[in-house]
Amino acid sequence: MLAFVPAVINLYRPLKPHLRWTMQVLVSFADRSGRCWPSIRAVARHASISKSAAGRHLTELSRIGVISRERRPGRGYEYQIAPQFLPRAPVSQLRAAAVPHLAGQETEPGKQKERERKRARFVNPSVSYNELPDDHAKWQARLRGWRQSRFWLPLWGPRPDQAGHFVPATLLQTSG
Repeated sequence: MLAFVPAVINLYRPLKPHLRWTMQVLVSFADRSGRCWPSIRAVARHASISKSAAGRHLTELSRIGVISRERRPGRGYEYQIAPQFLPRAPVSQLRAAAVPHLAGQETEPGKQKERERKRARFVNPSVSYNELPDDHAKWQARLRGWRQSRFWLPLWGPRPDQAGHFVPATLLQTSG
């Protein structure tokens, strides 16, 4: 895809404003003859619009005769852009294909799955986060949460500021 598409602005004036940018994106995918075959998803991503909006824009551009599109069997559409919309200046680089691969595009999903498995996981299997080692540590953690954000679960019994609480008195005196 071209980063910069030279265009004659007056040529785009007859187009509705919402179609101008979609047309520019489609032109950026085109080869020198005006043919391109980007997916609707690719057009939507590069135009920063939804897939449904991209589909509507491409249908409307085809209806008004600015582009022609032909369904390729088992694939997407092949677009032919009207010659007057193609860049008049030479393009900045030669392109082998009309639709380039983006850096983040999944080209080899199997390879990416392998890398994902090799990455370190957040959970250390030798440490259990379900239970704290002893009652003293549990109550310390609960009291710390209570003091910082007043968070208390009913499962732990009455809150520390209520009568009949289950918090050990030594913890209330030392850290309170």
